[in-house]
Amino acid sequence: MLAYCYRFSLSSESQHRENAACRGFTTFGYINCAGFLVDSALTFIPCTEPTMNFDAFDLHPHILDAVSARGYQALTEVQVQVLPVAMQGKDIMACAQTGTGKTAAFALPLLNTLSKQMELQQSNEAETATSSEHKAELRVLVLTPTRELAIQVAENIQAYSKFLPFKTAAVYGGANMNPQRKAVQGGVDILVATPGRLFDLIGQFGLDLSNVSHLVVDEADRMLDMGFVRDIEKVKKLVAREHQTLFFSATYSEDIKTLAQKMLIAPEWINVATAPTASSITQEVYLVDKRRKSELLSELVGRNNWQQVLVFVSTKEGAEHLQTELKLDGVKSAVFHGDKTQGSRNRALEEFKTGKLRVMVATDVAARGLDIEALPLVINFELPFAAEDYVHRVGRTGRAGLSGRAISFVSPQDKEMLQEIEQIIELTLPCITLPGYEEGAPLPARYRDVTTKAVKEKSHNKRKYQEKRRSDSKPRQGDGEKNRYGRTNTKVSK
Repeated sequence: MLAYCYRFSLSSESQHRENAACRGFTTFGYINCAGFLVDSALTFIPCTEPTMNFDAFDLHPHILDAVSARGYQALTEVQVQVLPVAMQGKDIMACAQTGTGKTAAFALPLLNTLSKQMELQQSNEAETATSSEHKAELRVLVLTPTRELAIQVAENIQAYSKFLPFKTAAVYGGANMNPQRKAVQGGVDILVATPGRLFDLIGQFGLDLSNVSHLVVDEADRMLDMGFVRDIEKVKKLVAREHQTLFFSATYSEDIKTLAQKMLIAPEWINVATAPTASSITQEVYLVDKRRKSELLSELVGRNNWQQVLVFVSTKEGAEHLQTELKLDGVKSAVFHGDKTQGSRNRALEEFKTGKLRVMVATDVAARGLDIEALPLVINFELPFAAEDYVHRVGRTGRAGLSGRAISFVSPQDKEMLQEIEQIIELTLPCITLPGYEEGAPLPARYRDVTTKAVKEKSHNKRKYQEKRRSDSKPRQGDGEKNRYGRTNTKVSK
C-alpha cells in the first residue's frame, strides 16, 4: 500500500528548504489528515524506501529480543518516522490512524532511553565499587482517554520490556483503586493512566510526578473531545521541568494543532497520511428499514454462520435493546458501553475474543483502544454521530496487514451521513438490498404494531454530538471514578 509521510519542525522556513535540498526532498505546505493546507515549511517524505526492520535502529538487544518474540518484523510507516526522532529526545506531534503501530512507535524508544540510563548508572556504580539492583522510579507517564486503551497500552509495554527490569502499571477508573495504588506505591518505571484515576492517586495518596522525564499523550484528539485539556495542562506542570512530550492523534484538527503548539517545544510534526480506511477492508452498505435492522442482523449471522461480529450502535439504550432482540433470536451476545463496570466489560471482551460470544454490541467507547486479533467483521448497526468515527469503528478489523470486512446498515434517514462518510474515506460504497428487505416490503408480525422501549433519536449535528460525548465521558456514579476531593461524581437530574 502506497503511503505518504510528512514531517516538519517549527524552525525557520529557510532551514526547511536547506534541509530539504540536502536530503533531496521538496518543501510544500502542510496537508493535514483531511487533506487541507494548514501550514508552510513542510519536509515532504514519500515512504517509498525499502522495508525496514527493527534492528536498523540502535535499540537495546533485550528490546529487539522482545520485539522478535512478539512476531514483529518490518516497521510500519509511523514507526519508521517516529523512532529516530523520539530516540533523539525531541518533542513530537504525530498524526496516524489507529492500528498503525503507534504504541511500539513511542514505547520502544522510551524503553531504549531508560535502558541506556540504567547502564550508565551501573557503569558509574562499578567505578565506585558499589552495586545495587535496579530501583523502580516513575520516569514515563502515558495518558490515555479510556480504560480499555490504558490496559492495552500497558500490556504492550510490558511485552516490549519482558527482558528488562522495568515495571509498568495501568491505573484507570471503574475498578478497585487499592490494587492500583499498591502497584504504584510498590514502584513503577512506566505508568499508563486515565486522567481521572491519575488525579485520584495524586490528590489522595500523594503520587509524585516530579521525576517524570517523558510524557506521552495518546489519542490526543479523543482527549480533547472528552474535555481533558485542563488535565493535560496540569500534568505538564507536575512533571519534571525538562521533559520530552509525545503527542499522538488519529486526526489533525485546528484544536489539536493549537494544543500542540502550546505544549510542545520545537516539535517534529509527523503525519502518516495513509488511506482513511485500510485497503485490506472490504466495505459495503446494506439498505434496510430501520425497524428491520435487528431482523437483518440475526438473519445474516445465522445464514453466514458468523462466529465473531463486532456491532456498533449509537447509544447505550440502543445497545441494550439490540441485545434483547438478539437473545430472542438465540444469538449469544453481550453489550459493551460506558455504563457497564470495568469487570463486566473485561468479561464481555474476553468471552468475545475466546469465541464464547458470537456478537458484541458496543457504543463508540470501543471504537478506539480495542485490539481484537484477527477480528473478521464489523457491522455499523447505526451510523456514528460524526463521520470521522466511522474510520475508527471499521479500524477494529483489517489490522496488522490482515483482511477484514465492514458492513453498514443504512436506512433512508441515514443517507446524508453516508455521503459525509464517503467524502472522508474517498470511496463510494456499494449498496445492497437483500430480497425481502426492499423498501415498502411488509413487516413481519413481530415488528408490526409493536411498541418498543423508546430509544433516543440520534442527531448528526456535530456541535450537539461533541457536547453529548463530553457529557457521556464524564464519570458517573457506579463507574468507580472519583473527583479530586475523593467524592464520587454523580449526575444530578432536575
